[in-house]
Amino acid sequence: MEEKIKVLGTAMDCLTAKEAMLRTMQFMETEPVDTIEIISMDTLMSCQEDEKWKEQAESLSLVLPGEIEILEAAGVHDRVKIRDTENRIFLKLFLKYLQKNHRKVFLLAETEDEIIRVENAVGRYNRGIKMTGHALLVPEENREEEVINEINGTETDCILSVLSSPYQEEFIARNKTLLNARVWFGCGSLLGKSFAERGPFRCLRHFFLKSMFRRRVASVDREEEQNSV
Repeated sequence: MEEKIKVLGTAMDCLTAKEAMLRTMQFMETEPVDTIEIISMDTLMSCQEDEKWKEQAESLSLVLPGEIEILEAAGVHDRVKIRDTENRIFLKLFLKYLQKNHRKVFLLAETEDEIIRVENAVGRYNRGIKMTGHALLVPEENREEEVINEINGTETDCILSVLSSPYQEEFIARNKTLLNARVWFGCGSLLGKSFAERGPFRCLRHFFLKSMFRRRVASVDREEEQNSV
């Protein structure tokens, strides 16, 4: 049975990778486009006060915590869910599914560097994934209609988005009904992290991010306790 968690005011689905994958396979066989997003600690903290973003994120078909610290903050102790999240199992299963089933993928990012980084990450994992195209989408450039037409002209099955939040959620909320695809998959920076080397700098940054996140969660919990008295 599906479970829900809430961290820093944002509700997410708390599923094993297998459960999430079964749901995703159903999405791939139905219309209109279903929406999936993997949420990071960074995103939860930066969008914590943005009620519009929370509403848009929670309206997605499937919203998954992307880091084990989010599960810990919600008091989740299920070993399978923690292992799956730590090892990015759902993301790897999903990419494998795209390759095995010859699904067409279109990539959205905000910079050329991100396009190259994500294409390299996907290529290192599985070279059989078919990329039908990519596009840069920057909020200030007003190219949404042009990019939508480009996506729809490729008969894409999956739109893989590494746009930043909250623009990523704003874009799909505005344009979901206009996109001819089966699945929109927003994975932000987590796709690159999943296949990148964990060097000293990245480990140090993650340590400070984790500490900041835990302090933020503890502060919110204390505030809620005081308000409930």
